[in-house]
Amino acid sequence: MKIYFRSSLLFLIGMLFAPNSFFGEFILNKNTNSDVKEVEVSHAEKNYISKYQFEKGYEEAIEFIKKHEGFAGGKAYYDAAGIKTIGYGHVIKPGEVFPERITRQQAENLLRKDFDKAVKAAERTTNVEGYRKIVVAHFIYAKGIGNFQRSTFRKKVLANEPVDEELKKWCYYRNKDGVPVRSEYIYKIRLWEIEMYNREM
Repeated sequence: MKIYFRSSLLFLIGMLFAPNSFFGEFILNKNTNSDVKEVEVSHAEKNYISKYQFEKGYEEAIEFIKKHEGFAGGKAYYDAAGIKTIGYGHVIKPGEVFPERITRQQAENLLRKDFDKAVKAAERTTNVEGYRKIVVAHFIYAKGIGNFQRSTFRKKVLANEPVDEELKKWCYYRNKDGVPVRSEYIYKIRLWEIEMYNREM
């Protein structure tokens, strides 16, 4: 009885100080195949958490993109610029192959990966934080890193100057006659960026 109690106590102490991987292996080895899948998904979800999800405005930006990009039933489509796209605005790159239709969750996973890249680009090219970083990332996500690097908007960001009027310039397109026309749809997106950029840190 004493031996059993002492062995159990040692086992419990070992469990308390064991690394997380030990618990994962222990659970996986003791469960059935169906249970293993549930545990693996749980671990994958925990490992997927990005530090950017804790930035001010990150989740709001994700929801905003989902709303204004649309889902198109999960099928590939050509955007206004004639670029083949899928999900919530993911540009299909050469070599990328997707099924005829993707799920909303798959589309959101693509969006988060793309937006995380834009956030990293914002970190590399500016020193802004919080809401401002998310706005810069959204601009990069929508207009591309090249346009951002060449823009007066970036100069204003780096100089800590007002950016409202510069952002408003990025809502024009040329009609068939070559005349610049303001897109009211894109103008509303720029207004959203301006509102977020000017929030209290």
